[in-house]
Amino acid sequence: MSALNPPTKPCHNCRRQRLRCDRSYPHCNKCVNAGKECLGYGKLFRWTGSVASRGKLAGRTSSAPLDAAAAAAAGAAASSASASDAGSVTGSMPETPENLSVTTPARLEFLPSVTPSTSPQTTDVEALRHDGTQQDGHVQLVVRSPSSTSSEFSISSPWALADPLYQDMQVCKDLVSHDLPDRNPFRGLLPLTRAHPLLQHIIVAASAAHMSNLVRAPLAYQLKDVDHDLTAGIEQASRRALKDALIAKTKALTLMRGAVENIDTTGGDVVLAAALFFINVELIESGKHGWKAHLEGAGRIMSLLQPNMVADSALRDYMLSDCFIYFILASAFMPAASFDAQSYFQPAQIPSILQRAAANSYLCCPPEILTILHSASQLSNVPSDVASQEKIRDAGLALIQEAQSFDINGWANDVRNISYLQDAPIQSRIHAGSAHRLAACLYILQAIPSLSKMKNHDEMAEQLSREIFEHLSSIPDEDPNFKATTWPTFIAGAEAHGRARRDWVMDRLQRLVVSCPWGFLYTAMEALQVIWDLDNKRKGTKSWVQTLKNPEMNFLIV
Repeated sequence: MSALNPPTKPCHNCRRQRLRCDRSYPHCNKCVNAGKECLGYGKLFRWTGSVASRGKLAGRTSSAPLDAAAAAAAGAAASSASASDAGSVTGSMPETPENLSVTTPARLEFLPSVTPSTSPQTTDVEALRHDGTQQDGHVQLVVRSPSSTSSEFSISSPWALADPLYQDMQVCKDLVSHDLPDRNPFRGLLPLTRAHPLLQHIIVAASAAHMSNLVRAPLAYQLKDVDHDLTAGIEQASRRALKDALIAKTKALTLMRGAVENIDTTGGDVVLAAALFFINVELIESGKHGWKAHLEGAGRIMSLLQPNMVADSALRDYMLSDCFIYFILASAFMPAASFDAQSYFQPAQIPSILQRAAANSYLCCPPEILTILHSASQLSNVPSDVASQEKIRDAGLALIQEAQSFDINGWANDVRNISYLQDAPIQSRIHAGSAHRLAACLYILQAIPSLSKMKNHDEMAEQLSREIFEHLSSIPDEDPNFKATTWPTFIAGAEAHGRARRDWVMDRLQRLVVSCPWGFLYTAMEALQVIWDLDNKRKGTKSWVQTLKNPEMNFLIV
């Protein structure tokens, strides 16, 4: 099965449960949203009573019960399997598409397979209750098909072989607004991992870090009252995945040096993709500090790219667009003098680059609004000896007027001209785009000091804040555009003064973590708490934008 050709049949889970499958590749969204492990579309291989010819299991069939010591030894051996060991169990694994194969196998790890039967939200957590042990004493190298008739959660017999490069593909889904099998350019990076170990390690690092957060995410919202053993099991599994992420990240950093020194041989697009995923890894981990160096490096690499070197124009457009989006959103809360990447991102390039990937951007923000936001961030750093406060104020008001006059409805309906996005939810796209536009206006109002001296400043801020809440409230959690509302939610939270609004914002961010488990969301919650604490202690001394520009904050919200 090729990633460019959508599956023609439902996945194994949906077919056995007689459900309608959306046939998303490589895992259907119905399984993912339900917390189930999708069995995919290829052939399933199972042990059929084969007799082991060597080792501690010699003479036993694959279904023979193991004692505790043997089970522990088997688990330990699997966790530290070498490349040759991994190759010896390939016959027992589900088929993977040819274009996902890699030259050097990533670390393979055994994880418990779970059969959900009640609330899908607790699937991953229940799987970890029996961390490191098995329930029925059997060991198997593939996922067993889930039972739809069980009355409670149970560990199916018993183990699934999980490789972060393949098992946690949701990172690619998070990078676009609508993930379609043949329309997500980031999936095109996977075939390149065969020839470029740098890409393999950094993608594994991103996937493992994402998996670490994915395991831990329910604790932030869904499972506030859980027993100690369950919590300990979750944290242990999360730490293991994070350890894998750090190992892969270290290897990628080592390889990155050689790739940069030989960029003509490696390929500019490959090195840019690696730099972008280094930023993504930092965002998945926490969004603090580390991203700045990688974003500056991405800017330098972009300046070296040659137009005739591109292998996949769509992929390059998305990578360039994401780098510019990260640069603009970082500039919003950075003093100009402390952000070295300024010289590598030319303002004149912003509109054309953002337009090329705007239709399916994960941010769901009009490129014109991002351009206005960038102008506002530059304006907020203009010293008084360069321009008068009156001129700066007039320029800020002009940017607010430009943003308010932008046609959000026309922008949202443009996607209907793109065949593969004709079914995109237009109404929620309008709400998400409107929330970003209003958030940009609110940012301008608070970022430019001279605007705070206007008589109607507080009234304007309150009106903008109220409208942002109205638009955000109109986008439900299950909507594809829900994950695109992080930035306006954060801006609305920074402006929130009442207890009810602050609780609403914090609750929404916790739900966003469950939907899109990136670590910068936890950092956003911490930053909001800092703003609120300062507001309670010394209200009116300075705007929250100036607070966020403190070098000690130094984080990225996207």
